[in-house]
Amino acid sequence: MESATGAGAQQGTQRGVLDMVRERANEQLSSQKVRATDGLGNLANAVRQTTQPLRDQQQGAIADYVEQAADKIEQFSTSLRERDLGDLLQDAQQFARRQPAVFLAATFAAGVLAARFLKSSAPERSPQRDQFTDAGRSRSSYSYGGR
Repeated sequence: MESATGAGAQQGTQRGVLDMVRERANEQLSSQKVRATDGLGNLANAVRQTTQPLRDQQQGAIADYVEQAADKIEQFSTSLRERDLGDLLQDAQQFARRQPAVFLAATFAAGVLAARFLKSSAPERSPQRDQFTDAGRSRSSYSYGGR
Protein backbone atom coordinates (compact mmCIF):
# COMPACT_ATOMS: atom_id res chain seq x y z
CA MET A 1 0.00 0.00 0.00
CA GLU A 2 2.85 2.32 0.83
CA SER A 3 4.43 1.86 -2.63
CA ALA A 4 1.12 2.74 -4.33
CA THR A 5 0.97 6.02 -2.40
CA GLY A 6 4.59 6.75 -3.28
CA ALA A 7 3.98 6.01 -6.97
CA GLY A 8 0.93 8.30 -6.98
CA ALA A 9 2.92 11.11 -5.39
CA GLN A 10 5.72 10.61 -7.91
CA GLN A 11 3.25 10.75 -10.82
CA GLY A 12 1.76 13.93 -9.37
CA THR A 13 5.22 15.48 -9.10
CA GLN A 14 6.06 14.45 -12.67
CA ARG A 15 2.78 15.91 -13.90
CA GLY A 16 3.53 19.15 -12.06
CA VAL A 17 6.98 19.38 -13.58
CA LEU A 18 5.59 18.62 -17.05
CA ASP A 19 2.94 21.32 -16.64
CA MET A 20 5.59 23.79 -15.52
CA VAL A 21 7.81 22.96 -18.52
CA ARG A 22 4.84 23.26 -20.89
CA GLU A 23 3.89 26.63 -19.40
CA ARG A 24 7.46 27.90 -19.67
CA ALA A 25 7.67 26.75 -23.29
CA ASN A 26 4.41 28.53 -24.10
CA GLU A 27 5.74 31.72 -22.49
CA GLN A 28 8.92 31.49 -24.56
CA LEU A 29 7.01 30.82 -27.77
CA SER A 30 4.67 33.73 -27.06
CA SER A 31 7.64 35.99 -26.49
CA GLN A 32 9.24 34.82 -29.74
CA LYS A 33 5.96 35.36 -31.57
CA VAL A 34 5.83 38.95 -30.34
CA ARG A 35 9.44 39.49 -31.43
CA ALA A 36 8.72 37.96 -34.84
CA THR A 37 5.63 40.08 -35.42
CA ASP A 38 7.50 43.20 -34.32
CA GLY A 39 10.30 42.31 -36.72
CA LEU A 40 7.82 41.78 -39.54
CA GLY A 41 6.25 45.15 -38.79
CA ASN A 42 9.68 46.78 -38.93
CA LEU A 43 10.41 44.98 -42.19
CA ALA A 44 7.13 46.22 -43.68
CA ASN A 45 8.02 49.78 -42.68
CA ALA A 46 11.50 49.46 -44.17
CA VAL A 47 10.10 48.08 -47.42
CA ARG A 48 7.50 50.84 -47.49
CA GLN A 49 10.23 53.48 -47.09
CA THR A 50 11.86 52.34 -50.31
CA THR A 51 8.84 53.41 -52.34
CA GLN A 52 9.49 57.15 -52.17
CA PRO A 53 12.95 57.01 -53.80
CA LEU A 54 11.43 54.78 -56.49
CA ARG A 55 8.69 57.32 -57.12
CA ASP A 56 11.29 60.10 -57.22
CA GLN A 57 13.04 58.18 -60.00
CA GLN A 58 9.78 57.83 -61.98
CA GLN A 59 9.51 54.13 -61.10
CA GLY A 60 5.87 54.33 -60.00
CA ALA A 61 4.89 50.83 -61.14
CA ILE A 62 7.73 49.23 -59.20
CA ALA A 63 6.92 51.42 -56.19
CA ASP A 64 3.31 50.19 -56.32
CA TYR A 65 4.48 46.56 -56.26
CA VAL A 66 6.81 47.29 -53.36
CA GLU A 67 3.96 49.00 -51.52
CA GLN A 68 1.74 45.95 -52.09
CA ALA A 69 4.50 43.70 -50.75
CA ALA A 70 4.81 45.89 -47.63
CA ASP A 71 1.03 45.69 -47.16
CA LYS A 72 1.11 41.89 -47.40
CA ILE A 73 3.94 41.70 -44.87
CA GLU A 74 1.96 43.98 -42.53
CA GLN A 75 -1.19 41.86 -42.96
CA PHE A 76 0.77 38.69 -42.23
CA SER A 77 2.29 40.29 -39.14
CA THR A 78 -1.13 41.35 -37.88
CA SER A 79 -2.71 37.95 -38.48
CA LEU A 80 0.22 36.23 -36.78
CA ARG A 81 -0.04 38.57 -33.79
CA GLU A 82 -3.76 37.87 -33.38
CA ARG A 83 -3.58 34.08 -33.65
CA ASP A 84 -3.17 31.64 -30.80
CA LEU A 85 -0.04 29.48 -30.64
CA GLY A 86 -2.13 26.30 -30.76
CA ASP A 87 -3.82 27.44 -33.97
CA LEU A 88 -0.47 28.29 -35.55
CA LEU A 89 0.93 24.89 -34.62
CA GLN A 90 -2.13 23.13 -36.00
CA ASP A 91 -1.89 25.09 -39.26
CA ALA A 92 1.80 24.21 -39.57
CA GLN A 93 1.05 20.53 -39.00
CA GLN A 94 -1.71 20.53 -41.61
CA PHE A 95 0.52 22.28 -44.12
CA ALA A 96 3.33 19.79 -43.46
CA ARG A 97 0.94 16.91 -44.17
CA ARG A 98 -0.36 18.50 -47.38
CA GLN A 99 2.97 19.74 -48.74
CA PRO A 100 5.84 17.89 -47.00
CA ALA A 101 8.52 18.85 -49.55
CA VAL A 102 7.60 22.53 -49.44
CA PHE A 103 7.43 22.41 -45.65
CA LEU A 104 10.90 20.87 -45.40
CA ALA A 105 12.33 23.38 -47.87
CA ALA A 106 10.73 26.27 -46.00
CA THR A 107 12.00 24.94 -42.67
CA PHE A 108 15.50 24.60 -44.09
CA ALA A 109 15.38 28.12 -45.54
CA ALA A 110 14.11 29.53 -42.25
CA GLY A 111 16.95 27.77 -40.42
CA VAL A 112 19.54 29.19 -42.80
CA LEU A 113 18.09 32.69 -42.45
CA ALA A 114 17.96 32.37 -38.67
CA ALA A 115 21.58 31.22 -38.57
CA ARG A 116 22.67 34.13 -40.76
CA PHE A 117 20.71 36.55 -38.59
CA LEU A 118 22.17 35.18 -35.39
CA LYS A 119 25.67 35.23 -36.85
CA SER A 120 25.31 38.83 -38.03
CA SER A 121 23.81 40.00 -34.75
CA ALA A 122 26.45 38.34 -32.56
CA PRO A 123 28.78 40.81 -30.85
CA GLU A 124 32.11 41.15 -32.58
CA ARG A 125 35.01 39.51 -30.85
CA SER A 126 38.42 41.02 -30.82
CA PRO A 127 40.82 39.20 -33.10
CA GLN A 128 42.82 36.64 -31.24
CA ARG A 129 46.32 35.62 -32.06
CA ASP A 130 46.61 32.82 -34.49
CA GLN A 131 48.23 29.70 -33.13
CA PHE A 132 50.83 30.08 -35.86
CA THR A 133 52.07 33.47 -34.72
CA ASP A 134 55.06 34.05 -32.56
CA ALA A 135 55.20 37.19 -30.43
CA GLY A 136 52.77 38.93 -32.76
CA ARG A 137 54.68 38.13 -35.97
CA SER A 138 52.85 36.22 -38.66
CA ARG A 139 54.34 33.41 -40.68
CA SER A 140 54.74 35.72 -43.64
CA SER A 141 57.27 37.83 -41.76
CA TYR A 142 59.60 34.86 -41.35
CA SER A 143 62.18 34.16 -43.99
CA TYR A 144 62.17 30.74 -45.51
CA GLY A 145 64.83 28.71 -47.19
CA GLY A 146 67.59 29.86 -44.86
CA ARG A 147 67.53 33.47 -45.99
